[in-house]
Parts: sequence; structure tokens; C-alpha cells
Amino acid sequence: MEYKASQVDEKINHLEKIHVIKNYYLVLGGGKIGTDFLDYARKKRFPFVLVIDKDENAPASRKSNIIKTKDELVNLLKNKASESFQDEALKSSSAAGENEREDKEREENERKDKENKVENKLENNEIEAYFYKMDLDNIPFLLSLGIPEYIIPAVPCHAAAYLLSDLLKLPLKPEKEENAEEILEKSQMEDSPVTELFIRPEDERLMSFFEKLATSFPDDVIAGRYPEYGMLFLSYAREGEICPDSCPGPKDRCPTFGRKKPETITEYARKLLQHLPGWVFESYQMKPGIGGLKGKEFKQNLLEILEFLRSIEENRSEKRFEKLEDRTFFVATTCTCHGVLNMFYVI
Repeated sequence: MEYKASQVDEKINHLEKIHVIKNYYLVLGGGKIGTDFLDYARKKRFPFVLVIDKDENAPASRKSNIIKTKDELVNLLKNKASESFQDEALKSSSAAGENEREDKEREENERKDKENKVENKLENNEIEAYFYKMDLDNIPFLLSLGIPEYIIPAVPCHAAAYLLSDLLKLPLKPEKEENAEEILEKSQMEDSPVTELFIRPEDERLMSFFEKLATSFPDDVIAGRYPEYGMLFLSYAREGEICPDSCPGPKDRCPTFGRKKPETITEYARKLLQHLPGWVFESYQMKPGIGGLKGKEFKQNLLEILEFLRSIEENRSEKRFEKLEDRTFFVATTCTCHGVLNMFYVI
């Protein structure tokens, strides 16, 4: 299956237009970790939190407003995107001509009014916390409505890698107005231009390729090699060691096991870029034990992966792309202490 560069361009153009919604926290998973983050968000009064989980009875659902329909979800996120866009426009716009000063004063007053309304809500502890029953496979549809300022993975999988194939199927802008069900159905029907690289033990060439990639990391941070899944686990923790939930994750030293860290796992992963195309999704500590991906970086990574895909489609006839490993790239999610890496290739 080959994609035309023009098809990729359409996806890039569509993704570029999707707005990053300020003060929007998307939690993937409503179990123990997701509920813990929700409690923390209430304590810190984060304005807008949306938790999704395939289980409608997940613990986080009991602490949130339940969204019952897709159209209700669409309307909510469209309103949040509009509010965020207007706030950003007020901050970045500058009026020209004789009325410039008056326009700036008016914009500043409008901005202060909005900030006061938000402050009043927060003083009354009125954060907006919602729960919606949704499987991870439907995330592309959710992100097409607006990208959160932070995405908090709280599921037992490498979320960025799990979602990537579907995320590259972001639905094109419809020619006519469609309801939520039609948009979701269309996104699920599209094919993905990439897939995960699973390596069979008998494939000596690809096994050698995988081992060469693994040796880019120091032995003491490799927690697991799984070529059959195209995966590497990275960690400063040793086998049998369990990190406490409350660890602040400092950059230079492990406070739990007294271990020096010459470089963070994120820094090691980025060094791999010298040998193989790839993208690092850095997880920033939201609270001890829970990390989040910045929406702007998430969006930028997706755009760059699409650009990479386009460059291959434009030059696919060249010999340098004949071998599968020449069309391979990696996706890693990392923090200072831990990381997971998956390998993909362009079909």
C-alpha cells in the first residue's frame, strides 16, 4: 500500500488547523492513576479535565460529570476550543492605526474580565471535570476536536505508540457538515500508512538492526529487549526494584536507590536520533508518580512524522528505501528515569 504525497499533505494541513486548547487536561484511563490525577487536579484547581475509559464504571466516573453522547462531547470541546482560540487571539493581536491604544485597552479589559470569571470559579472550587466512555482506538476522533494542553496517559500500555497508527489516520476535513457518528466512522475506515515493526528470530538482518539500535544505550539503562514486539524498555531501576509513587524524579540522581544518572532517559533517547529517525514524546511530571505529554509537542511530533512520511512517498522509487529498515523509525515516551520505545516502518 502506497500513499501519495498529496494525501499526506492533506493530513498535514488538517492537523495544522487543529487548535491546542489551553487549560484542557485529557486523562487516558479512569482507574487508580487517572483517579489520582483527577483528585490532584481538583486540589490544584485545574480548570477543565476530561477523563476517558472504556469502562463506564471506572472509578474516575464517580468523581466527574458524565458525558452521555458523542454530540454532547463534540459541543463541549468545540466551545472550549473557541474560548481558547479567542483568548489567544486577544493576547497576540495588535490593532493598527489611530485606534490602536483604544483597541488594546478594550482587549485588556476583556481579558481581565475572563480571567476574573475563571478565578471566581476556581475560588468556589468549580473545576470542570468530565468523564466519557471511550476506547483508545477512538482518540483520533477526540483529538480532531482539539488537542489538550496536556495528555496524561494512565493506561497499562505505551500510549503514544499504541495510538500512532490511528493518529496518522486523522480524518480529512469533510466536504459537508457531518455528525459525530459519521466523522468517527470515516476515521475508522481509513488505512494507516505505518505499522509496528515486529522482528522474527530467524530474520538475521533485522535482528542485527535491532541489536545495533539497542547498543546505542548504556547496558545499565536497558531494562528489557523485545525484538519480537519491536520494543525496548529503559530504566534506571534494576530488576526487582520498585519506584515509590511519590518519587519526584530528579535529573542527576535516583533518591530511592542512591544511583547517579549521568544523563536522563530522555537525553539518551534523543541521542538515538543520530542513528535512526524517530520522535521522543517527553513526559513531564504533573505530580510525583504521574507524567503528562505537552499538547504542543505532541502535535509537533505528529506533524514531523507526517513530513517524514511525505519525504518517503516522494522518493519511494529510490534504492535507499528498498529495504524495510530504511523506512523504519522509532517512537519513544520518556521521563528522567524511565522510557519505552517502539519501532515502526512506513508500509
